Amino acid sequence: IFFSSFRQNKDIALVNLANILHRAHFSADAAIVVHAALDYSDFFTSYYTLGNIYAMLGEYNHSVLCYDHALQAKPGFEQAVKRKHAVLCQQKLEQKLEAQHRSLQRTLNELKEYQKQHDHYLRQQDVLDKYKLIQEEQILRNIIHETQMAKEAQLGNHQICRLGNQQHSLHCHYTTSACSFQFNLFSYQKEHKTAIKQLTSRRAELNGVESSEYFCSPKIRCYPGFDKQHILWPQRSECMKSFPKIPDPEKLPTYFLPPENRGFRQVLIFKNYTVGLGETQAPDCSSITDARNNESLNILVKELDSNLDLKFKMPDDQARQVLHSRINNQTITQAKIGAFLDHAMKKPEDPLWLVLNEAGLYWRAVGNSTFAITCLQKAFNLAPHEYQDIPLVNLANLLIHYGLHLDAS
Repeated sequence: IFFSSFRQNKDIALVNLANILHRAHFSADAAIVVHAALDYSDFFTSYYTLGNIYAMLGEYNHSVLCYDHALQAKPGFEQAVKRKHAVLCQQKLEQKLEAQHRSLQRTLNELKEYQKQHDHYLRQQDVLDKYKLIQEEQILRNIIHETQMAKEAQLGNHQICRLGNQQHSLHCHYTTSACSFQFNLFSYQKEHKTAIKQLTSRRAELNGVESSEYFCSPKIRCYPGFDKQHILWPQRSECMKSFPKIPDPEKLPTYFLPPENRGFRQVLIFKNYTVGLGETQAPDCSSITDARNNESLNILVKELDSNLDLKFKMPDDQARQVLHSRINNQTITQAKIGAFLDHAMKKPEDPLWLVLNEAGLYWRAVGNSTFAITCLQKAFNLAPHEYQDIPLVNLANLLIHYGLHLDAS
């Protein structure tokens, strides 16, 4: 399509290629393609598409600049205004989140520094407690020794001994009977056990202090088992719920390629037609005779006929907005638009494939995919070869709305 089209129309093929790459998550390549399209034409849709791509890449300043160019080319372009506002909001939100992250990171660093100082304090306290324990043990040993010596003195268990210089022997004079050396051994053992019990209890108290139980300063509240990482990083499920990267297929923006881009006049002009009372006949494209000259498209349509997802009615709000924006009279109802298209197919003033292309847009807005596919297929078959890309692009956008991205590509 790109090489077979005129220079002034080459941007259309490039923009459509960029949309396909963008939806296939090759957004960087899509941006390059749109920049190439801008070399041929600075149409507002190219800037709008480039703004969407830069928004997905996170280049918010470039995205806002592209939306501004689109609004300069087409003032009052509502979708560009809304997207620009959404991008600015997202940019401010990310800036706030980054500032909050930096603040939390500083708080975490302060907590780590405080924890380091507290660990040092615990080590010093442990050394001091061990030193006190050694002193208490020494005092208790001295008490036990003094108690034993006092009891021996009360019982007369003291002797005067001298060391023999020549024979290296100790000479003691036993002036008391053997029974006088006996003392209350049971009482001594009881007191000794009591002292040992006190030492054991004291040691258990010192060793029972767990290093994980620490105190916090009044500025920073801490709790046992408190996970500091929880306040910094939310759960992945919360991120996916609050900030989904890709919306649901039915919420993805769709596009309508208007034939006016190729120099055709607009079909939906109610200048010489008035809708009669009770005239609500919708356009029936199946009654149009055409020659099916594209085998691959025919095979695709047959496969789509068996797709159950396409049987459900799924109106396209963006297609409906485009449909009403293409009419001079904004007060006309959707049913009257269908009646006008039915009349235009029966008595066409323009090439029939243009009317069928508009009928495809009508059925996209209504949400009847079967009728829309029929209209766009017949528009393709009746359109001149150089304009067959128009109904094909619109058919691809219909399939995107139903989540059939592979078929749309």
